[in-house]
Amino acid sequence: MKLRQTHRTAIFVFLLLIAWMTSGFYANQPQNIKDVAVLETVSSVTVLNSEASMHAKKIRVSGFTEADKLVKVRAEASGKVISIPVKQGQFVKKDQLICQLYAASRTAYPKVLAPFDGYLETFDVEVGDYLNTGGVCGTIIDPDPMMLVGEVAEKEITLVKVGSKATAKLITGDQIEGTVSFVSTSSNPSSRTFRVEIKVDNKDRRIRDGVSAQIEISGKELLAHRISPSILMLGDSGELGVRTVDETNQVGFSRIEILEDTTEGIWISGLPEVTKIITIGQEYVYQGQTVNVIESAEPQPEA
Repeated sequence: MKLRQTHRTAIFVFLLLIAWMTSGFYANQPQNIKDVAVLETVSSVTVLNSEASMHAKKIRVSGFTEADKLVKVRAEASGKVISIPVKQGQFVKKDQLICQLYAASRTAYPKVLAPFDGYLETFDVEVGDYLNTGGVCGTIIDPDPMMLVGEVAEKEITLVKVGSKATAKLITGDQIEGTVSFVSTSSNPSSRTFRVEIKVDNKDRRIRDGVSAQIEISGKELLAHRISPSILMLGDSGELGVRTVDETNQVGFSRIEILEDTTEGIWISGLPEVTKIITIGQEYVYQGQTVNVIESAEPQPEA
């Protein structure tokens, strides 16, 4: 079974974490003089002179489709249903008759009309039924546009803006795309997440209401570097990062955040615009050590 790139990166980071946890035991043991000597003889590393570019962070959430309009059409007067001139599933125009009533007490013929163009999804009455004022005649749905609805975590909501592009894979296998049309300003009190709505064109009605979806939103663009996941390391406190060298060739450690995982590498933020990232030899050097630097102009291949 072929692993997806995101799964491979996740496994690599997990193994890093295990290695870091294991190293805690040995960190408390007396350091072998030979090990120190080995460290001091490591004199060169290969670095990538990386220049950042603008890249949008990908925000991934689970969600579902939701019709832009779905309304229960109610009677404004009571009466007996004497005619239903349309069929379930039929497309109706705004103000088209869907239920004809007869009110014997007033010798009147109240009408229940479609409030907008859409499809008659369900009927709640049959000919001969008595419909009270406010009673439901049927349900009309307008599936165009269709909305994608997801809940975004509070730590990422500032990256999502109205107008941001988004894509989704439905549980049916369909791939769709749209634009963020609404971002809530108030969180769900139980989950501390924010509702986000994405408008999707659905003129052909192929997207159905209430379908599960995996949504990916292009968030705010940030300065980012593309690297191989194989050069990731964990800091002394378990934070994810990379080893770098400064203008004096001293080794440093920079904490990073993964913005996106692709087949060409991972996009990370948290580094200066121009950074020398150690790509070979990072496991054998320590922070503050001065090293000889061999520059590599080519990006590292994927792990």
